Amino acid sequence: MKAIIGLGNPGPTYRTTRHNVGWFVLDVLAKRWSAGASVTARHSQVARLVIDGEPVVLVHPQTFMNDSGKAVRALIERDGLGVDEILVIYDDLDLAAGRIRVRPSGSAGGHRGILSIQQHLRDLARTTPRIREAAARLEASVAGDPGAPIPSPAVEEGTPRVDAASPAQAKGAGATGGISRLLSRVTSRTGKGEPSAAVARSDGTVPFARIKVGIGRPPSGRDAIEFVLGSFTPDDMSLMSGAVDRAADAATDWVREGVRVTMNRHNGTDPGRGAPVATVVDTDGRAVGVDRQALPPHRP
Repeated sequence: MKAIIGLGNPGPTYRTTRHNVGWFVLDVLAKRWSAGASVTARHSQVARLVIDGEPVVLVHPQTFMNDSGKAVRALIERDGLGVDEILVIYDDLDLAAGRIRVRPSGSAGGHRGILSIQQHLRDLARTTPRIREAAARLEASVAGDPGAPIPSPAVEEGTPRVDAASPAQAKGAGATGGISRLLSRVTSRTGKGEPSAAVARSDGTVPFARIKVGIGRPPSGRDAIEFVLGSFTPDDMSLMSGAVDRAADAATDWVREGVRVTMNRHNGTDPGRGAPVATVVDTDGRAVGVDRQALPPHRP
């Protein structure tokens, strides 16, 4: 089983804001793949669907943005998911509006939802060998050698504190328990007794795949928090709807073919510029050359 997590803030006040663009992508996926009814579980609203035979859950955390890691941790800690089986979709101020980027890891870039996830995963990795092994599998798959030996660097100390800010600090409801019934209807490939290995990135963070959806920088003189918590204008949406569709395409490809193929296929796509250039990327998602071998054809 895999989980696609869209970051956002719960409630009608925030539903159409830029900060909730990850939820827009989940809405598209739910419609395309006929997702079942949502249940309240693991501090989230969770819906089940199947993509080409692969069970998937769509996860809308109800914790408010700055505590998103609590919901992600519950999925991993209580339901046996590995960090190589989760994809996080969120807004990015530093990416031009209408563009998307797929990454297997990376810094939070000031995004407090990602900071919260990184903090919780770092804490889990210190005590849970299964998490470290899943991180190693992800690193190996991005390198193009899933069978490579698993490295064993120590997880670094020094977890940064995630500061509270914005109206998204109110406590969310998010009762737990329903996901056990939901997950009993699907088969997870990840057990809780896997052999251990230690792995972390040089900055101590645990890698996980993510799709960043660009919302652009606020106009000069406008506060960034006010901007991300503001709603998209009709003009914005004419541009963003394409980005949301492309992010849903990328999420589907991630389920089918993993993060490496998804990066090669979707990174470099510009609105109106057609298909992306096939590139070879390193573990940080940086293009390091052109892939001369044709990628598998895209399946809509």
